[in-house]
Amino acid sequence: MSAYEGLERVRESDGLRNMLAAMRRRWLLVVIVMIASTAVAVALYERATKSYSATASVAFQAGTLSDSALQISPVGTSEPQREANTEVLIAHSPEVAEAVRKQLGLNSTSKDLLKEVKVEVAPSADVLEIVAATSDPTTSAQLANAFAEQYIAFRANSELEGISKAQTKLQQQIASLPAGSSERTALAQSVQRLSELRAVAGGGANIIGRASVPSEPSGSGLKTTAAIGLLVGIAIAFSLVFLLESLDRRVKSADEFARDYRAPLLSSVPQSAFRQALAQQRTHALEPYRVLRSALDFAAVTRDLDTLLITSAVSGEGKTTVAVDLAHAVALTGRRTVLMELDLRRPTLARHFAVDGRTGLSDALVGHASAASLLAEPLEGVPALHVLFAGRLPHNPAELLASGRLIEIIAELAEQGTMVIIDAPPLNPVADAQSLLNLSVIDGALLVARLGLTTRDDVHRARTALDNHMVRPVGVVVTGLRDSSGYGYEAYETREEESAAPLELSADVLARPRRTSPARQPRA
Repeated sequence: MSAYEGLERVRESDGLRNMLAAMRRRWLLVVIVMIASTAVAVALYERATKSYSATASVAFQAGTLSDSALQISPVGTSEPQREANTEVLIAHSPEVAEAVRKQLGLNSTSKDLLKEVKVEVAPSADVLEIVAATSDPTTSAQLANAFAEQYIAFRANSELEGISKAQTKLQQQIASLPAGSSERTALAQSVQRLSELRAVAGGGANIIGRASVPSEPSGSGLKTTAAIGLLVGIAIAFSLVFLLESLDRRVKSADEFARDYRAPLLSSVPQSAFRQALAQQRTHALEPYRVLRSALDFAAVTRDLDTLLITSAVSGEGKTTVAVDLAHAVALTGRRTVLMELDLRRPTLARHFAVDGRTGLSDALVGHASAASLLAEPLEGVPALHVLFAGRLPHNPAELLASGRLIEIIAELAEQGTMVIIDAPPLNPVADAQSLLNLSVIDGALLVARLGLTTRDDVHRARTALDNHMVRPVGVVVTGLRDSSGYGYEAYETREEESAAPLELSADVLARPRRTSPARQPRA
């Protein structure tokens, strides 16, 4: 198998997996459409006028009695299909229909009767199949049998007329011949044979199968109709899901986030981890952040990550919750951790700890107090976690975030192995986060993305902003997963407080000096 064929198979597998995922997401729509389609099919079946079909079979012979009596080969015996078509036209003629109408005493016209009756030739046999279809089963049987009888009667009358015409013609020929001649004697014998055949006129066609009263309507039954309705519903549901997925620009898979951001997926956070508003209430839902913490430790082997900026494309993706719980998870290892709020437009960090956050970073920026004196320890039993709230909202947040004073504050907080986690504004709505991406004291950016909220356009705009600035993204954290049980976090929850001794970070990593990179310049 070539590499191209392998790539095509992978693409087909991804397409099928994405379609199945879309069907799971929109399963309610699929079920509703299938039930509605089946119900409509059944309702139409019940409301439709039922048609009952009855069939009578008539065997016919080519030629006429007069031809047989006179030992004349009938014209057209070499064309059986033509003779069969002629018999069909006779059985379905207005003359036969009019005779049927009189026989049954119907008020319908001969044209109406012909619409209810169909005549066909049985395959490989000189047999006519007369099929009558009406809304009444008894009427259908009577109509099919009456057409068969009147067809035979029409043939018999036609044969009698033919015999009469032949006799008249022979009588005229006999009268013109001299008495006692041999030709006169032969013609007289033919006239005698014609007279004898009058008694068996109409014997060239016989009913070999009379129509019986049908017990069920013709066409599809109720079960078949319901099955067809179900299949149509499945087709409509697939089409609707495909259309909605094509029109829906929201990203619905973690792999798609990683691909569009061009960054590794570090952790997936289930929706259950966001149910509690307070950080202290989410202590037993930190397993995804322990996974994230370990992933960051591996990334820190090749690059410094002492100062980590957490942002997202748009608001509402859960970046503040990720920042709080990641700082909590890192602090539980015993490493000194500072959670710093740099969202100076919509600060929400104080709500996560249920504290008064009116004093904080803004006071340090204007020189009213040192950043170290403004640090809070909001979580009891976690002394390694320190939080610097945003404080009072300034009127010029973008300018403050680009100031040299902020660089000094971050560098001061990140001394002696401290990990600084920055809760930054989203990238797309405002320029604040993009200003932070140019700060040399920030080692990396962690992107938070929410399933079913962030659109592909949002991701592409955020990725473009990252490409135009100095700080490189470390990876992606995806939030909003619906089924947390599928990731097995609960099964391994220890429900015990972690030891204050460092577990993941070795002593040499904790003591490693921070890298300073004053020469770093923004990428073109």
